[in-house]
Amino acid sequence: MTKNDNVPSHGRSGQSVDPHILQVTQVTTQSIDLDSLFTKDVTASGSFDLSRVRDVSFGRLLESLPIPTLLLDSSLSVVFANEALGAISPDWVNVVGSPFSSLIPGDTEREHILGLLARVRSERRTQVHEGLLQVEGRILWCRIHFRSVRFKQQRSVLAIIEDLTAEKKQLILNEKYQQLVDIFPIGISEFLFEDPLPLRNHTEEIMDALSEAELIGGNRQFAKMCGHADIDSMKGMRLREVFPFDGNYRRQYCTWIEKGFAVRTFETRERDVECGTRYYEITLVGNVKNSRILGFWGMKQDITQRKEAEAGLRSARDSLEERVRQRTAELMETTQQLTVEIGERQKAEEELTTLVHELQYALAKVKILSGLLPICASCKKIRDDSGYWTQVEVYVREHSDADFTHSICPDCARKLYPDFFDPGYCR
Repeated sequence: MTKNDNVPSHGRSGQSVDPHILQVTQVTTQSIDLDSLFTKDVTASGSFDLSRVRDVSFGRLLESLPIPTLLLDSSLSVVFANEALGAISPDWVNVVGSPFSSLIPGDTEREHILGLLARVRSERRTQVHEGLLQVEGRILWCRIHFRSVRFKQQRSVLAIIEDLTAEKKQLILNEKYQQLVDIFPIGISEFLFEDPLPLRNHTEEIMDALSEAELIGGNRQFAKMCGHADIDSMKGMRLREVFPFDGNYRRQYCTWIEKGFAVRTFETRERDVECGTRYYEITLVGNVKNSRILGFWGMKQDITQRKEAEAGLRSARDSLEERVRQRTAELMETTQQLTVEIGERQKAEEELTTLVHELQYALAKVKILSGLLPICASCKKIRDDSGYWTQVEVYVREHSDADFTHSICPDCARKLYPDFFDPGYCR
């Protein structure tokens, strides 16, 4: 092995070989020298069939690796694949004998890989590539470490493959999640406890840990609400530095803990240097797994406009209620006046009715003779409406309530009874 290479130790057949020869980080060594791993007769011959690499210690070492590993010959075809490749594809044995370039989807990517392999062989330095790999129809996102391998004059390449597909998907999901979170009109933050806490712990113990929970992420909207330019400048801050925690708010957190970290919403009133008093709605959502609280999300929404609108509505409602009270009082006073007037009118009507009855009764008692009465000039009889002549006393009796008693006036007495007339008697 050339200068700066690590010399692997080996012993009898079947013994493990020092794994430092598979160091995957970029180093300054030229290549892995396999001369010492083969028997003397093979070494003396100056050539070796790499497809038989499983028969030597180096091949057994590669086979034992938990990382998918390929060995490429001078034509860059796959001459060896270990069983760890089965974690990527169940048909991994079909890879052996195929050009390595056939595993690279896309012409541009394939051309780039071939350039890397050429540099590995010429410069004998480790090269690392991260991109797509197609193994028996499966498209994977991998990180591949290419390492130069030499046996006498034969040059080959060792390809050690890390399957990053799951991590890449998670990264993409996280990026999409972050993009989605960033466009939310509400502030979103994520906090993490220093150590997961069992839910059975005492409330005060959890409260102490809660106040020290560390902010690990969030969106720009949350940072803006807290007076910061971006969320990165807030990472590492504690809950008590971000949300109101003491005073009356402490009861809200205690209730949240006692309810098992279920969704909890409450309102806060905060002072903003530029905007004055602002009102926020805080929503807490716990991240609970296996009866332990790992962390939580805190959402913050500015509800100042809503609170101002509610205050305006309350003021308008109070004003309306006052006007209704005043109008009701006025109506009650008017009703009372009308009630009095109605009573007075009813009394006057009753008095009028009584008077009418009295007048009707008086009229029933009084009959008045009026108009011209035809009377005889001699006997003084009166002619009625039917043309009959009636004595005066009879006519008056029939047409009035008056009655007659008979007597003799002085003149008639003197005339009719001269012998008995006494002027003093008739006075």
